[in-house]
Amino acid sequence: MKGTCVIAWLFSSLGWWRLAQPETDASQCQTTEHPVISYKEIGPWLREFRAKNAVDFSRLTFDPGQKELVVGARNYLFRLQLEDLSLIQAVEWECDEATKKACYSKGKSEEECQNYIRVLLVGGDRLFTCGTNAFTPVCTNRTLNNLTEIHDQISGMARCPYSPQHNSTALLTPGGELYAATAMDFPGRDPAIYRSLGILPPLRTAQYNSKWLNEPNFVSSYDIGNFTYFFFRENAVEHDCGKTVFSRAARVCKNDIGGRFLLEDTWTTFMKARLNCSRPGEVPFYYNELQSTFFLPELDLIYGIFTTNVNSIAASAVCVFNLSAISQVFNGPFKYQENSRSAWLPYPNPNPNFQCGTMDQGLYMNLTERSLQDAQRFILMHEVVQPVSLVPAFMEDDSRFSHMAVDVVQGRDMLVHVIYLATG
Repeated sequence: MKGTCVIAWLFSSLGWWRLAQPETDASQCQTTEHPVISYKEIGPWLREFRAKNAVDFSRLTFDPGQKELVVGARNYLFRLQLEDLSLIQAVEWECDEATKKACYSKGKSEEECQNYIRVLLVGGDRLFTCGTNAFTPVCTNRTLNNLTEIHDQISGMARCPYSPQHNSTALLTPGGELYAATAMDFPGRDPAIYRSLGILPPLRTAQYNSKWLNEPNFVSSYDIGNFTYFFFRENAVEHDCGKTVFSRAARVCKNDIGGRFLLEDTWTTFMKARLNCSRPGEVPFYYNELQSTFFLPELDLIYGIFTTNVNSIAASAVCVFNLSAISQVFNGPFKYQENSRSAWLPYPNPNPNFQCGTMDQGLYMNLTERSLQDAQRFILMHEVVQPVSLVPAFMEDDSRFSHMAVDVVQGRDMLVHVIYLATG
């Protein structure tokens, strides 16, 4: 919410998606108009928080034990009461003057040479948080119920973007591993999905290889079962007719330890697939650019906001994906290009029943030269992940939604999914 100094406890537009409706056929469900409630209509139920000089409320996380909300803004950390957003604690976290001067000397503006909070993760009674720190990213471990108490400070490189303009995502596993998808360098030309901290070896996606990541904008990440999933949009390397953006779901095994000779310090289990969100028709209308996701673990559903390209007519849609559909696509086949002049063709998955395995099988079990060559060549899946319904759950023209949240409530005779959508 860059450029604003208010946090609202509800987002700006509200839609209802009827997932199950007994005694009504499926076609009727899809054509029923969704009741929509505007921001103004829910105004009386909104709770707001404002703070002087605080802008860019970009990261929120919960402390469920204390029923508190922790918020990261530019140069500030806040603890708020969950019920009414009243302030519990405000902590200033600015860059020092020497760091700012170094930032200015590299041609950056005063606006850019601030500390934008981009990682905010709860682990037990600690808060792990990282900021851009005037293009010198830094991370701290703090006491969750007293944010002034800093236990240690480490470099934010490969954990937090240098620039506040670069999208990123991060998560912390129960085992203490940090997974971050971010730009690894000052100019932002080396994006990576990177694992650090914890007891497992640091690993990343292959460097300067567009078939792995091609100018990605990272959106979200989730720790699900044996895998860590990442959702992002990127320039489609497989698209031959000009530049276009596709949305992706990618995953890695959490116990991946990298290769020995090939793919050393690099993921051996990284795979990605395209997500399709489109309005059906004789010529489908595609919403190619993923902006936000929300995971409902109790139903294994991933909600996503998809928009048109910023240079085209503004339109947004919400599509919903089942985790099983994503897993099925990752079983293969792959989409493979022999060389830069070859066509992209389907290639059978050499390991269609792939499992992450267990650490007690031995650190380098099954890491043969052939398997590492396959892991290096076969990244992109041939099939496209399709949503649960042919028609998007929600569509709106002349709008670009940017954030979402979803709640499931029990109605009289069905489950109702309430979708909160925000612009700006």
